[in-house]
Amino acid sequence: MISRRHLLALGGGTAALALLPLPALAGEGEGTADAALYAFFAECFERDVAARPLRAMQLGRKTGYDQLDDISEARASADREQVRADLARLARDFPDAQLSPTARLYARLFRERGQDAIDDFRWRHHQYPLTLVGGPHTNLPVQLINQHKVESRSDAQAYIARLRQFPRYFGQLLERLRLAEQAGILPPRYFFPDLIATCRNQITGRPFQADAAAEAPLYADIRTKIEKLALPAEEGADLTAAAQDAMLTGVAPAYRALITWLQEAAPRSNPDHGAWRLPEGQAFYASCLKRWTSLPLTAAEVHQTGLAEVKRIHGEIHAIMRQVNFTGSLQDFFDHTRKEDRFYFPDTPEGREAYLRQALEYTDAIRARLDDVFNLKPKAPMEVRAVEAFREKSTPGAFYNAPSPDGSRPGIFYANLSNIRARPRYGLETLTYHEGIPGHHMQVAIAQELPGVPDFQKFGGGYSAYGEGWALYAELLGKEMGFFQDPYSDFGRLSAELWRAVRLVVDTGLHAKRWDRQQAIDYFVANTPMETGGAAREVDRYIGWPGQATSYKIGMIKILELREAARRRMGDRFDIRGFHDAVLRNGRLPLPLLAEQVEAWSKS
Repeated sequence: MISRRHLLALGGGTAALALLPLPALAGEGEGTADAALYAFFAECFERDVAARPLRAMQLGRKTGYDQLDDISEARASADREQVRADLARLARDFPDAQLSPTARLYARLFRERGQDAIDDFRWRHHQYPLTLVGGPHTNLPVQLINQHKVESRSDAQAYIARLRQFPRYFGQLLERLRLAEQAGILPPRYFFPDLIATCRNQITGRPFQADAAAEAPLYADIRTKIEKLALPAEEGADLTAAAQDAMLTGVAPAYRALITWLQEAAPRSNPDHGAWRLPEGQAFYASCLKRWTSLPLTAAEVHQTGLAEVKRIHGEIHAIMRQVNFTGSLQDFFDHTRKEDRFYFPDTPEGREAYLRQALEYTDAIRARLDDVFNLKPKAPMEVRAVEAFREKSTPGAFYNAPSPDGSRPGIFYANLSNIRARPRYGLETLTYHEGIPGHHMQVAIAQELPGVPDFQKFGGGYSAYGEGWALYAELLGKEMGFFQDPYSDFGRLSAELWRAVRLVVDTGLHAKRWDRQQAIDYFVANTPMETGGAAREVDRYIGWPGQATSYKIGMIKILELREAARRRMGDRFDIRGFHDAVLRNGRLPLPLLAEQVEAWSKS
């Protein structure tokens, strides 16, 4: 079990490290060594973005707008060597002794991110490229639909050129799948039917079946975007014909080749699941826990922490049961909240619209109170949307997409409403605070808007325990701000926290303790209000993404520990807004470095 004292000790202390400034500009008031370092950061970032057209598109740029990424094995090896060269240059040209404290911290982050990438190269084939909650087969269409803007004829031509590159892109994906199989790594057997069905969804409808009632997702998107250009009729018709041809000669063959491989590989796959069954599985899972939590925790520690948290939260739910005068067991109460129609929106288009409308109302209410607890607030807007029908079966219940830095695309809180009974009313308030404000939207949009922070840090991923830990902390913050006035809504908050605690138990159970899938589902259903179907989706996610599910609760525990340590240290000087500044002012951080920053703030 991870004790509070143990988590704080893992922070490492502040030593001589300084609190990163806000909002000083990079290099402002500092020496030429700092300025040269920031120029090096910018050079590396721009080089990497230029080599990744889909990343550029995500950032709102049109660099390589008619290209898809190179995801080949050769490129992966070249990227590793480039990182090694960058780290060697950092050590040679920018010794810490010549840098300011702020620049040393950014150099440390750059070094840690680079070393993590080098270390993870060993496990590149252990990470399943295709899972039941994502992969290039679904992510690429989603990126094009949501991020490829068509503002001119040339933009439409670039989109069509990308459609024609699907065979090359999927060919490189197949290369990765075959190399993984040679290394003894295939997804669990039961993944394959859903993977095949998801691929078929992309090539179902017009233009693949001329008499189909609906259009294929990508074709519907590009055709609609061409129409909105309001070009002369002949030009628009030519572009639409070219898009149709690209779908038939590019997209369709790519997906059919992938489907063929999946059909042939399924009988060769293993019916078991869990990282333990993979070559060097124990070492791989240890690396997953280290990467997702950014702390040196063992599977046994994480598992015991989960068990203790489940017990604690069950106790808090019992208090809610007494508040609403419910007589019966915890399982009776769970069953009550699963079955009562009043806890669900109607299973109709109007019910789904009402769900989204309620999420916006929660967002507006908490946004009006942000000044009470935040100095930093994002400029980027946020929208609430339902997940598109074509990917409902392959996405989580809710998730967040970042805004583009240029302001052309808002942050998006997506809700998967394919099964409205899996989205209870009492869970919507906490879900809104987690995915939107003050959760992921605050954390991600603020990071992108920070002045003086190098782009590799503003826009870098990783450190899930920071990002997901913040979003789970944001749920509790909503309670502390005076929201969750309805006891059932507060039950929804506790249910969400319970869900994350159960994740600690189930993820380690599956990957370290050799639980089978049904055992994991049964534990979920016995200890949370989640119904069997939802529990199965969760378990499938953990099987395909070892360790990721542990980041939420570990990160939240750490943030709360840091807050309470700062409160004890500062006494009456403690200001919640200053604490949130210290957490958010630098973008994603590994938890040990976050601890250093918060401690430095509390002593400053």
